[in-house]
Amino acid sequence: MDLLKKHFFLPLRRNYEPYEMASRLDLLILGATGFTGKHCIGPILKMSKANGRNLSWGVAGRSEDKLDKVLKEMGEKLGENLDSIPKVIVDINSEEDLKVMAQKAKVVVNCCGPYRFLGEAVVKACVEAGTHHVDVSGEPQYMEKMQLKYHQVAQEKGVYVVSACGFDSIPCDMGVVFMQQNFEGTLNSVKTYLTAWTEGDVTGPLVNYGTWHSLVYGLAHADELKGLRRQLYPTRTPKLKPEVKTNMLPHRVDGVKGWVLPFLGSDKSVARRSQRYFLDKQEKRPVQVDTYFTVPSVFAVFLLSIFGLIFTIFTKFNLGIQLLLKYPEFFSGGYFSKESPSEKLTESTKFKMTFHGEGWREKLRNVMDSSKTTDEKIVATVEGTNPGYGATCVSLVTCAIMILTEKNKLPAGGGVYSPGACFAKTSMIKELNENGLKFEMVSKKEIDNK
Repeated sequence: MDLLKKHFFLPLRRNYEPYEMASRLDLLILGATGFTGKHCIGPILKMSKANGRNLSWGVAGRSEDKLDKVLKEMGEKLGENLDSIPKVIVDINSEEDLKVMAQKAKVVVNCCGPYRFLGEAVVKACVEAGTHHVDVSGEPQYMEKMQLKYHQVAQEKGVYVVSACGFDSIPCDMGVVFMQQNFEGTLNSVKTYLTAWTEGDVTGPLVNYGTWHSLVYGLAHADELKGLRRQLYPTRTPKLKPEVKTNMLPHRVDGVKGWVLPFLGSDKSVARRSQRYFLDKQEKRPVQVDTYFTVPSVFAVFLLSIFGLIFTIFTKFNLGIQLLLKYPEFFSGGYFSKESPSEKLTESTKFKMTFHGEGWREKLRNVMDSSKTTDEKIVATVEGTNPGYGATCVSLVTCAIMILTEKNKLPAGGGVYSPGACFAKTSMIKELNENGLKFEMVSKKEIDNK
């Protein structure tokens, strides 16, 4: 019998995975020597062993010396010996390198931006290798192009590709999902208000150069979105009432500190993709989402308006784009720089996103019915520290882990998704609450329509 076992019985693999897949690393950080990639090491070290998990992980980059250096640096900071962590040497400009790299992991955690220029090659390699892919892109053109080009083939391969897994746009997108889960009736609209501040006497750039690079090219090519969306969604989302319109002027909002302005980042487009998925695949009424941010004073509104106007004008011609890229500190009033933000500054930065939702206490029989006036209001918050790197890296690693550990709760068969669409049914919010982000219901009350 022992002889039979030796020759004819294969040892069981976790989750009955094929041999080739079972031999892969669970998680691989691509771009581990960059600022975001480096700061993913702490969360991945902690979370890969949390809640009974035992996930393997490694780092990937172009230079073995730099990978060794970053592992030593983070190991000393975290009090861990990371010398034995697997390293994959890859040139992101080499199709063959990317192919080999993708075959070494179950999930690639892609920290190599700007994704507009570097992202698609990695997505393509991952999909072809049957490897899941997550990234922290805040670039709507890139994200929607990936959905248009790779959704069907990703489904055929059983692969999940999810972008916007960082501060853009986990707090917003999953925050809206959190509101839907805690609203007993039918939610019509959610407005989000982002406030960020720094505690203590710390100065310096808040955000790294890669994000600035993405913002410049994102606005410069914003006109591409209309054509992409017509292809992505041949039928338009039905018009909903009561309709929520963006308030473009500086204004005040009860319960929110400071002056409120429209937030022009990717949060709104990401959340709306999730809501479109819920309409198309689950026949749920899509929540109308509008996004804002706050500044502390009228003077700040004035300064931001000046910088915003200059930024917008300069993205319309090539010389302006080159000047914006060359002098980020000047054109952003010091918020962005080619220098990386200091650890002290990032750890002193806090954020709070407040959600104001309105809807109907009762479930609508027809989800698209809009004949009644909304009669209930709900308020929630998401809070955290170090939005650019702490919250971003925790969110990114959590997304990767959800794909590995809760695949039965994801949209069946794989595909290219926004975070809300992909992770709404998972324990992601619970996991985030255990790792530094705080999702909290604040109030629920009737709306006086008299």
